[in-house]
Amino acid sequence: MGETATVVGIAVIAVVLVVASLLRRARRDECLVVTRHRRIIRIASDSMTMAVPGFHEVLEWPTGHIEIAIVVRTWTADRQDVRVLATVTVAVDPPRVGAAYIDPRAVLHTALERRLAAAVRARPAAELTGPDGLHAAIEGVRIDGLDAGVVTGVVIEEVDLLLHPGRPDESRPDDG
Repeated sequence: MGETATVVGIAVIAVVLVVASLLRRARRDECLVVTRHRRIIRIASDSMTMAVPGFHEVLEWPTGHIEIAIVVRTWTADRQDVRVLATVTVAVDPPRVGAAYIDPRAVLHTALERRLAAAVRARPAAELTGPDGLHAAIEGVRIDGLDAGVVTGVVIEEVDLLLHPGRPDESRPDDG
């Protein structure tokens, strides 16, 4: 009888550990998306979900607003070499069942870098921090690429004009 109780106890502990390893709980300000072959098949927000390893993958999706720090180095419209540091707040759209899973943070980061660089290239250096500067060019913009996200806040942390002696092997835009 003692051996049977020990075996049953070990089996129960093993089953509990296996079931616990299959469960995932969403963290605060996130939901979980369950994917199969990188397609979203189920969304679990504010709850626990179970997924079979090797068959399902459980990934995190931000809900609400996320902050993304962006650093861009590019040329302005008047051909000044600048570096811009900005913190952008984005309201992320919820995931859709059936859609392909794409990491929303990575997509937003890349899209915002491109948008910020284009805004810098479209303005002379003196206008980057003014009322019609970078802040106005990005705030309220819808970023497509996941489903989408909307820029709800922009803080331009730094705009650095990079002064350096040119090297012969470097060329500026429009300098052949």
